[in-house]
Amino acid sequence: MKDINCPLCGGKPEYIEFGCGDGESDLIQCNCGLCTPAGSYPNGEENCWKDWEKLISKFPPIMRVNAGDNLTYFGTSDFVTVVRKDMESCEIQIETPEGELYIIEPKDVHKWPWELEQKGGAEQ
Repeated sequence: MKDINCPLCGGKPEYIEFGCGDGESDLIQCNCGLCTPAGSYPNGEENCWKDWEKLISKFPPIMRVNAGDNLTYFGTSDFVTVVRKDMESCEIQIETPEGELYIIEPKDVHKWPWELEQKGGAEQ
């Protein structure tokens, strides 16, 4: 999934191929330094992105959600949009389709963006 931002800095990771000793290797890396492990041979871009997805899944959801993401929360079936997140207070500011702003906590989220059906599948 090439659209999964870095949970540490929010940046866009990149697929990188490089020489490693007498051979070549590849990995996914973000500018902040977070990266997937590099093997002693090319893993292939698709497999590297799968490794990135596995790595990111180990971070708490509040670190993985970003402004502009859609999610649902308990008490409503409508999609809401993340406006910002506050890591210190562990709160997420959301905007409803009607333009109302609310503050919720991660425990209030029903479905995170990665749990929603992706475009081409339906819901978003």
